Amino acid sequence: MKVAITGLGATCASGLDLATLWAAVLAGKSSAQLLDAVPEIGLQGVTVSMCSTDFTLPGLPPHALLDLDRVSLFSLHAAQQALSQAESQGQALDRESVSLLWGCSMGGLSTLDAGYSDLLIRHKKRVRPTTVPMAMPSAPAFHVAHHFGLKGTVSTLSAACASSALAIGQACRMIERGEARQVLVGGVDSMMAPAVLRAWQASGALARADAASPHTSCRPFDASRTGFTMGDGAAALLLESADSAQARQAQVLGWVRGFGHTSDTAHISRPSQAPQAAAMRAALQDAGISRLEDVDYINAHGTATVLGDAVEAGSIREVFDSRGEQIPVSSTKQVHGHLLGGAGALEAVVTLLALRHGQLPPNAHLHTLGDDVAPLRVLREACQVRPGGLALSNSFAFGGVNAVLALQAAIA
Repeated sequence: MKVAITGLGATCASGLDLATLWAAVLAGKSSAQLLDAVPEIGLQGVTVSMCSTDFTLPGLPPHALLDLDRVSLFSLHAAQQALSQAESQGQALDRESVSLLWGCSMGGLSTLDAGYSDLLIRHKKRVRPTTVPMAMPSAPAFHVAHHFGLKGTVSTLSAACASSALAIGQACRMIERGEARQVLVGGVDSMMAPAVLRAWQASGALARADAASPHTSCRPFDASRTGFTMGDGAAALLLESADSAQARQAQVLGWVRGFGHTSDTAHISRPSQAPQAAAMRAALQDAGISRLEDVDYINAHGTATVLGDAVEAGSIREVFDSRGEQIPVSSTKQVHGHLLGGAGALEAVVTLLALRHGQLPPNAHLHTLGDDVAPLRVLREACQVRPGGLALSNSFAFGGVNAVLALQAAIA
């Protein structure tokens, strides 16, 4: 596989643009903050990485914003960046032929939460008429396609934390099969509703807030890890066939070289090593990579859950054998938060930025490597990577969905 990436966009708590996001990731600067307690529902001791909505969307009238949930706002902003970059050099896209594939796990939860609060707490009898179209998981894809005039096929994929990684992989398959020449692909999620956060806390997946240093509560691969910090936001990539990019004289930023997709039916929320390893092997095979030495970096799923990190470390060691102790690995979720359905796309963007800048991001907040993840070369500091380096970006989800992307930077 060799699908061109000609546009990138990201909107999250660590930055509303690529430059700001990359600076935060490279510095290991966390965007996490301690959330105010909501004693009525037992919510306390939770850190979140909440994305700002302090941005403008050109061409969108102010009244239209009233009917957009956070997931749609973030999607529009990230998509705008990716399309603008893709058209910044060379010929403009024929947007009527551009397809769209978006990942979103749960939709407009802020809208649903507001509706429930109106009915049950404020005792209002009127439900907002636009609640359903604002909250449905496919709303972000519609608004992006509608606003930017994308008239190819439009679809939404929902597979929990692997949603947008799966969307990227499926978009590449569309291009390979000749079903589309260009696909705008990405993902989004926003769980910033108290009841939803309380449910995640009850699952045991959220990090316990460090009272002395809340922003360091999420510690992937650390011996003291307790879970992840919830984030929200969106990321987008413009994918094209090599012929399309050449015909438009577009700048190729990098390539999707391979995609691996496996399922694990053992348990809905407990990961398994063998299917994760199989997904990584499938991505390498799809990329035509037979020498493990050709892989320069792994952007880990790295949620900082006790079981999740241990299983992923085991799957990396299984695939890379003795080299599993040498290949650089890091997670960046502790910086920008876990975007769930948007995580795969955001981390693909981060991985490509790292390869393009020639610097691999550190695994922030790592103090003592957990015995259950060693031996693994988890980066404590940023380090250099060769030009044109190749990396894997892992996304492992509830529901037994494993998606792995093999990404490579373009050499100027």
